[in-house]
Amino acid sequence: MKARIIAPNGNFSGNLLWRKAELPGKEALLNESIKAISAIGYWASPFPEGDGVTFSPNEGEGERTSEQMLAHFQAAFPWLDISASPFASGNLALAELEAQADSPQTEPCTVIVPVLKLHFEESFDLGPFQLVCARQFDPEPHERLSDWQGSYLQFNIDLPYADLLRLNRHVSDEDVVILQCLARAEQALDVIRFGYSSFKRPEYTPNPAGQLESGFYAAEIIPIGKTHLKPINLAGISRPMSASNNWLGPQIEDSIFRGRPYLEEILHGRSDELALAVKGALRFARQAFYALGDESRFLTLVFALDGLAHPDKNLKGMDHRAYIAALTSHGNIFRFKADLDRYNVLYSKVRNELVHKGKDFYELPYPPAKCCDDMLDYLKRVVMLIEELDLQEVRALRAQALHWLAQPEFASHVEQEKQKSK
Repeated sequence: MKARIIAPNGNFSGNLLWRKAELPGKEALLNESIKAISAIGYWASPFPEGDGVTFSPNEGEGERTSEQMLAHFQAAFPWLDISASPFASGNLALAELEAQADSPQTEPCTVIVPVLKLHFEESFDLGPFQLVCARQFDPEPHERLSDWQGSYLQFNIDLPYADLLRLNRHVSDEDVVILQCLARAEQALDVIRFGYSSFKRPEYTPNPAGQLESGFYAAEIIPIGKTHLKPINLAGISRPMSASNNWLGPQIEDSIFRGRPYLEEILHGRSDELALAVKGALRFARQAFYALGDESRFLTLVFALDGLAHPDKNLKGMDHRAYIAALTSHGNIFRFKADLDRYNVLYSKVRNELVHKGKDFYELPYPPAKCCDDMLDYLKRVVMLIEELDLQEVRALRAQALHWLAQPEFASHVEQEKQKSK
């Protein structure tokens, strides 16, 4: 069990530090070692968190060098592999030990992330997240965990202990933690975007999680485990490039919109094969909302839909498009015909022109916002199908599509479309 020693310096006591995760079962050894080091002229007291001992030589013991103190502690703590810390900071010494561990530990924290351009006047839960309204609307402002005046997203997360220990050292270390918090927060906003956002109405898209008017990103972290770490407010230009809503954003409320119950299950940790595919598809949809170009938005959505629907790699041309349309239509033949016609245009005359011929949207006779919204609607309908049928595996999704495509009306229409395209 490795440990690091930091010698006393001026008015500061010394520290002997180890990973608190490795102490359980060794409490008796620690007690014996405290007695042994006290017997040779040291005051020593274990940290209540279980990750070390603070110490100082007793008065009247004379000058002791760092090397002598290291030798004394090595003798008194034979169950530890003690070496001098290369850092004067106890947090950095602990972070070094965590980085060397086979199973680095995490620290449970409550995280608060501001959410701008998102209007709601009553706080509500969204899965394991809580959307807290602005203070001016809050009937119990004294219950707020944050001094943030605007609305914010609050949730619990396990953050890497080593990353928390490195805070207050470099801006880059703080960005690591901020981005971890934002990544989790965005999963909740993915559900909001799913229910409220539109490419034809971009003003209904909230700002990215944690993004402030200044372009900085912020997160407040409150450790809730047994730790010496204190709450901390972090802010930085964690993302040099960002997008911001120049209008008002969506007005939301605690209501049921399509897909919400299923998406909340995913927020709670549902992790079957298709649930993870939905989670990934929503992330791509998020990236499409904040992409700078229409072409990037549309192609990201094409990729998201394909990734969610998982068409067999052998499906080409009209067979591929029929497979997608079967899923989006939920087996309704009239919707299938309309979806196949539209998706064929979006794929062959928009996607292929952008990808294979290097065209921009302005060169095509198709409004980009409408194309993006149609593609997003297809993605949403596949999510609805997965929810309605409680599908969990890709093979079940494929089997359902192939079942519909095998029906005479579907098969006949697909064959007609193939003949038209020749």
